[in-house]
Formats: sequence, C-alpha cells, structure tokens
Amino acid sequence: MLILALPGVMAGRKYQYRPEGREIVCLNGENRYTRALYGTHGPFRLETSDRPVFATFKKGECRNLRLYAIIGKERIPLDSAYFDCEARYLGGRRTYFLTHGNLRIDIYAMASFIHDEDAVWRFITSEVRNGRAKTPSGKIHFEAVLTNSRSSKFQRNGDLGVDDLTKFEAAPNAQPVSVISWDARGETYLLLKDNKDLAADKASTSNRVKGELLQRFSDEESMRHSIMSRVEINTPDPLFNTLGSVLMAAADGLWDGKTWQHGCIGWRIPLAGWRGCYVGDAVGWTDRSYRHFQAYARSQVKDVPATLPHPRQDSAMSMARAEKRWGTQMYSNGYICRYPDRNDVMHHYDMNLNYIDGLLWHLSYDADERKLREFWPVLKSHLEWEKRNFDPDGDHLYDAYCCIWASDALYYNGGAVTHSSAYNYRGNLLAARIAEIIGEDGKPYREEAEAILRAMNERLWMKDRGHWAEFQDLMGLKRLHKSAALWTIYTPIDCGACTSEQAYLATKYVDRDIPHIPIVIDGEESNGYTLSTTDWMPYAWSTNNVAHEEVANMALAYFQAGRTDEGFRLLKSDLTDEMLLGKSPGNFGQISFYDRERNEAYRDFGDNLGITSRAIVNGLFGITPDALNGQCVLKPAFPEEWHEASIRTPYLSFSYKREGNRDIYHIEQHFSQPLKIIVRTNAGCGAYMDTEGSAADTQTITVERNLLPKPPTYPEIPSSRNDICSDDYLRRMGLEDITPNAAWRHEMIDLTASYNANLNDIFRNRYESPRPPYTTLQIPVQGIGEWCHPKTMAEIDDSGLRACATPLQGSDKLGVYDTGKGLSFLIPRQGRNIVFSSLWDNYPDEVSVPISTKSRSYNAAYLMMAGTTNNMQSRIDNALVMAEYEDGSCDTLRLENPINWPTVNEEFIFDGKAFWSAPVMPLRFRLDNGRVGRQINAKELLSVIPSKHDGKEKKIGDNNRYAIDKGAGVILKMPLDSARKIRAIRVKTLSNDIVVGLMAVTLEKL
Repeated sequence: MLILALPGVMAGRKYQYRPEGREIVCLNGENRYTRALYGTHGPFRLETSDRPVFATFKKGECRNLRLYAIIGKERIPLDSAYFDCEARYLGGRRTYFLTHGNLRIDIYAMASFIHDEDAVWRFITSEVRNGRAKTPSGKIHFEAVLTNSRSSKFQRNGDLGVDDLTKFEAAPNAQPVSVISWDARGETYLLLKDNKDLAADKASTSNRVKGELLQRFSDEESMRHSIMSRVEINTPDPLFNTLGSVLMAAADGLWDGKTWQHGCIGWRIPLAGWRGCYVGDAVGWTDRSYRHFQAYARSQVKDVPATLPHPRQDSAMSMARAEKRWGTQMYSNGYICRYPDRNDVMHHYDMNLNYIDGLLWHLSYDADERKLREFWPVLKSHLEWEKRNFDPDGDHLYDAYCCIWASDALYYNGGAVTHSSAYNYRGNLLAARIAEIIGEDGKPYREEAEAILRAMNERLWMKDRGHWAEFQDLMGLKRLHKSAALWTIYTPIDCGACTSEQAYLATKYVDRDIPHIPIVIDGEESNGYTLSTTDWMPYAWSTNNVAHEEVANMALAYFQAGRTDEGFRLLKSDLTDEMLLGKSPGNFGQISFYDRERNEAYRDFGDNLGITSRAIVNGLFGITPDALNGQCVLKPAFPEEWHEASIRTPYLSFSYKREGNRDIYHIEQHFSQPLKIIVRTNAGCGAYMDTEGSAADTQTITVERNLLPKPPTYPEIPSSRNDICSDDYLRRMGLEDITPNAAWRHEMIDLTASYNANLNDIFRNRYESPRPPYTTLQIPVQGIGEWCHPKTMAEIDDSGLRACATPLQGSDKLGVYDTGKGLSFLIPRQGRNIVFSSLWDNYPDEVSVPISTKSRSYNAAYLMMAGTTNNMQSRIDNALVMAEYEDGSCDTLRLENPINWPTVNEEFIFDGKAFWSAPVMPLRFRLDNGRVGRQINAKELLSVIPSKHDGKEKKIGDNNRYAIDKGAGVILKMPLDSARKIRAIRVKTLSNDIVVGLMAVTLEKL
C-alpha cells in the first residue's frame, strides 16, 4: 500500500510554547505575526510575533511596526537575535523580556480596548547587576518605524495557513508612515493612534500629553484585566490554568458589538448558525448572547408563505441544491436569513438548527419568562419550517440540509439523518417545556420529540454495532450507511437523544473505528492523539478532516458519556496541538496540523471557540444549567488523579476537593434566577449518582463515593476493520495479484453482445431520475461533484486504451489488450465498450452478462471494470459482482469504496490513518495509455482545494492531486469455484448516485 506520511509527523513536532502560571511562554521563538490581539470589536487588530515586531490589520491599510534600540552608534532591531527574548501571551496582551549582557528591556503590547485602530506599548529599560535593576547609566534610545506592509490584500484577512503572512512585513523601500524616537531609559510608553500616528515619552514627566500616555496604558490594562479575569481555572494541569484569559480574549475578539462572528480573523462575518454562539453563555456574557439571538430572531422570515411545492431544485446548479426563490418550502416563513436584522437575504445553508440549539442553550442559562415569550414565535415557526422541509414524509426522521459546520460535500439525498434528527428532538423537547411555562400547548412538541426518539432507536440505532448509522437512504434500497462520522456520535449525546448506555457504547465506536492520529513530539509518540471526522473517501472538504471543533465536540461527548479519562486525554491533546505545538500561542484554530489536506489553518475560529468553551465548562467542569427545569447539574469529568480543581465564572463558581472517599464541593451561584444545584457523580460505564443541594447562593455539597452504584458491563464489539490484512480478505475482495498461470492458461471472453454504453459518456449523461420528491442536497445531474461544486466535470477519454488493443484477426472492432502484467483482455477498438448498471433510470439496476466458455473449470475471473463512487458512498458496498453457475449457485465479489472500488476519475491515496484501506491497493489501468499498476498517479500537492459555493465551472484536476488524466478503471481478480461451470457474470448496483461498469472478462483455467 502507498503510505504517504503527514508532513512532519514521522519526525514529530516540538513544543513551540509552554504554559507557565496564567501565561503561554516561548524562548527565542521564530513565528511572526501569528498571535493576534483584538482590542475593540471592529476588524482592526494588532498582530504580534515571538519577538517584538508587530503589524496591524485594517482592510486596505495594513501597517508594519519595527522597533529599534539605538545604543551608541548601533541601531539594533529589537526583534533581532542580538537579544535573548522570552515572549509571553496572557489573554489580550503580549509581553517580551529582552536581555543582552546587563541590558534588560521589558515590553508590554496591547491593541486598544478603548479606541478603534489604536495600540499601546509599555517599555521598561534597565541594567541588571547583582540581581538588581536600575536605570541604565549610558544613553539608549528607542526608535519606532511605522511602514505600510508589503500587501494589504489577503484571501482570509491574513489568517494562518491560508495567507502569506510575510505580507505583513514592511514594504521594501517604502517611505515610513510615521517615525518617532525617544529616550528609552526607565519606563516609557508608545501609542499608535488611528493606525497612522505614533507618540511616545517617559512615564515620569509632568507634560500633559506625556502623562496621558501613562494613564492611557493604565486604563487599557484595567479594561483588559476586567475582561480576561471573568473566567478563572485552577487545576493540577498547567495548560488548563492558562485557559481562562485565553478563552476570554478570543471570545471578546469574536464579538462585533452586535453578534458573534464566524471567526475572529478569517471568516470574520456574522453567522446565525454553527457553534460560535455557544461561547457567550459559557463564559457568562449572557447579555451579548441575548443581543445575538435577538438580532437573528429579526432575520426570520415571517411574511412569505410557502406556495411552491417540493421539490424545488436549482437547474442552474445542476439540481444539486435548492432553488433560491421566495415562496419555496425552504425560502419561506420560518427560514432564518443570512444577516442579522435582515429577513430578505437568502443563504445556501440551514442555519436554523444550530441557531435554535444555541438559543435553547441560552435559555437553559436564563429562563426568564419574558425571554421565553419573546422567542416562542421564533421557535414555533422554526420547528414548523424544519418539519415542512426536512420531514415532509412524516416519518419523524429528518434530512440534513447543510445544517452543521461539516456541510460542504455532505449530502443525504432526502434520507433519514441522525444528527439533524437529534437536533430536532431536542428542539421539540425543550419547546414542549417552554410551552408549559408560558401557558401554550406543549403536547404536539412532546409527541414529536417522543416520535423522533422512537424512530431513531428503531431505524438508526444499530444494536449489534453499538452506535447510530450515519443515515438511511430514502431512495433505492433504503440501506443504512453504517460508517458514522464524529457528528453522528456527539450530536445525539449532546442533545440527550439517547440513554446513558447508548452514549457510552457510541463513544466506544469512536475508540475502535474512527481513525486516531498520534501526536508525535520530539520524535516520540506522546500519550496524545487526535481524530479525523470520518474515514470516507475520496477526499472532499469537510467530510474527512482533522478539525479542532470536531475533536473538541467529541471530547465533550466523552465527558457527557462518563468517559472522563478519555475525554480529558482527547481535549488536552487537541489543546496541545493547537496552542503549544502550533504556530499561534493560545490559538483556537479551525484545522489541525494533522489534517492531510490543509495542515494548520485559521486562528480563533468561532466554531471551535464556541464548542471548546463548552467542552471546558459543560464538559470537564460539568456545569450544565437547566434553568427551564429550575436546576443546574454539576457533572464534573475530572481525571481520576485530580484531587482538587476550581473554576470561577460570572454565573457559577465552585471548588472541588477529594478527601478519602468524599468529594467536597464549595459552590457559589449568580444565575439571574437561583437554580437548585445537583452534583452528578460518575460511577463509570454510564452509571451515575445524584447528590442534591439547594438553590442557595452559597452551599457545600459532599458526595460519599462509597455509595456509588456498581458500573454495568458491556460486551466488546470488534472493529469493522479487524480482518482487512488477512489473505482471505484480500482474496474475497479481488485484490490478489495476477498469477503467472494466467499468462498461458486463460480465456478471454467476448462481451460485445452485452455492451450498452460507451465509457466516455459516464459524465456526459444527465442522471435525472429517480430523484427525491423533496427539496434536498443531491449529486449534480452529470453524476460528479456535489452541491458546493455543482458544475464539476471530469474528462474521461478511453481512446488511448482502445489504441493499445492489438486488432483481433478477422475483426476491426475487437482487439487484444495486453496489460503487461501477464494478462490480456478482449476489448472493443470502436463502438460501445462497457455494460453499465445503475440505480439511475439511465441503465438497468442489474445486468447479467452471459459467459460462453470452452472449458468447465476455471480458478478465477479477471474483471476489467470502471465506474463512479463518491464520499457519501464510502465504507459501504456500492455493488455486487456475482459469478452464476449452471447449477444455480453463485459466488459474490463485493465492490466497496475505497477497498476495491475507486471512481473512474480519481485515485485513492492512503496514509494509513484518516485515509486507510486494505494493505493492497486495487490494480488499475489508465485510459490514456493502458498502463497498469497499483500506484499510477501519485501527484504532489499543487494547491489547496478551495471551498467555494459560487457554482463556477471546475474540472477535476484543476486543484486536485488525486485526479487521473482521462480516467482509469480497475482490474479485480474474482475467485471462482472450479468444480462448477460458470454461465454468467451478473452486476448488481446497490448504492444510489453511482454507475458500475463491466468492460471485459478473462477467465483463468486450472
């Protein structure tokens, strides 16, 4: 198997930063412009580096600020190696301690929290002798040079992993925007005002302007501290002790004064959905969250009735997604629009589900009846909209229409989906409770919640496998897709759509079947690991990634399922990966270094920030407000070795200490309405014990651990990939090598009479039926691409293969194709050359190809095949090839993506982790030149694959290292029963959306 290691993984990474006290520290670091400081709530920010060189971001006007020390005749950049530099990051502030000989320079840098587009610095310059600091005796000056940056044009606002950060360097030979120098001895200050003017002077002067600089820095520091100290964490683990201020800094940067943004830097746009909105309530900014939810409540459509029936697919987008037209089922009353305070702007996402889930969490912190009445019409209209659009058949299982972060290339063709059904379960369940409180009829919502849960358990929960299926097909054979993604496990757990036993068992599926990627540090495997979202192939953005928000959400689910040690291990691994090993200290990134396609990308991304805040607060510390029922459950998930820990938030603080068999909690609450405190102690394997407290502002609750119930035991379920390395498995999947015997004891079969198509037409066709009768996301009509790239196309051209065939004596149309591997096939040199099967109406669901043979005994059938598959048909049998014998029996070869069934236009490339397969790649033949091999197209990465939704023409190969020019088929060796005479080869398609083709058959004699 081709093993392509993740960049740098085998050698390992080094700690770039380390936690110390409340700060994240590095010594003589090399990263430049990677830690942003946000200050006010506009897009302006101060970019800091591991050494004191700075840049500012303002659209169209980015600056670079370089500092120099002038000592005698020397002009020394403060960011040069002349100084040893210890850099520290504390939420909202970067501090530098520079030393050279006896000289010490301390620098404190902040973006302004008071005035837009300002930044402030404090300098303390001293001589250190015999451990004592004093004002330098010699002259020393500082010079600050503000220059335009090399460029102000960025794809994602100058974010990590997607933009060239060297653009923040000073533009060469540019005239300075502002230059200032000053006496550096003692304590001095520097102010950048309006991103263009510099002012500086000593703290000790009495000059009015100079005094303002000292006061200004003091005011800024006071405001910074008031924000960053809102959450404080104390644990035995140094990394977690830094998280309070780091979390608050990013949360403050995510706020634009009105709503939570999609990201602090890249994707700094308002967004109704995804998980960013969780952060406000988690850190105690309930007032900000209230404003966010109000703004998007005003974005809900109220006066556009649904007059156009299902389905309403957009023909301009190849039928892959909904038509953007007012009055359709989707774009009508209940739909929440793209921008806050505007209910007239369509989007291509279902942002409703995540927005409502965030709103329900907000109301779980503060169930003020006035709020409940205010948001009741929004919730009611939303639930009607979800039901109308995504459960139109009334079976109580919902389609998922790009309703979560991992939406690009994720489509379910109208199917019954676990994660969307779980969100709708929670929505209806809490709507029923809200209705009771405000005097509305909650019965319909309670009944719908019960029906959803019942349907999930009856149709999506797989008892023998201990987890939910990803989805069940609406079309075709209505099969279960059993390879579940991370979101399919953590969403029902977080939504409470399961029993404690189901939650526990589902997390065990993640243990055994979701790819684990070890975190290697200094060449050695640490105890840490991270997770890919799926193992689906071929690669498509957001369906198989290593994304911090997905890992954090899974850690939260581990905590919620009582898997405390595993949850902590995963959460700490994820934080270490992004905050200490990565390029940005204290970063809440989007994409991990371990992501095969993107590597480390984005900083302080809202989705990750929101769910990580919950993983810490609701998960590790277990603070779970349930104000709708008048209680707050404390369900801490501390590692077994922790005997004490504490957290302070604006709404609840507690300290925990274990003394022998007793857990002691000192609790202080400040909810808007006092809640009854319940401590829920984990006994293991999904068993718990509740210890009830009161609604008092302060209280102490003692848990007697010797009263904990005995944890249940469950049988171990084997991994689905246990036997993939066995010889028998390789034989059954047709992956064995061509045997030498085949070179001289084979019989080529003429399939001319059975051909029903030309291979080149596979993407030239229009696959228009059957399609779902409801508005949904589905594959484009050309049979390739997905809703994000609805006009994707690949050129399939088999003329090179046809030309490789030596003309058969007496026939111009047939030829002998020599694979060069000791095996030949009979193929057409012109005309139809393949027999296709598909669940599309274009071709029959199954085809039986008669086999007329000269002998009775054959050991194997070599099959030349070509067709399509996609990421939504991965880890499932796409089709069956059956060898039918004269006595009525048959042998079956399963075609599974990616084990032995690749798509015609791409090659699978494996890394043994998120991209894994059997240890032998399938044998493939190229259509352009007839070459055969198990590795035929390994390209180096040319550029990243963008995630765009504009529907522009995109050809496979433009930005795709997996593309195979002109296409390729697959050769499989199917074992035969030599005691029976074969009479036909039957191909039966099982998966929707795909086409399976048989091109040639050669039989190997005994």
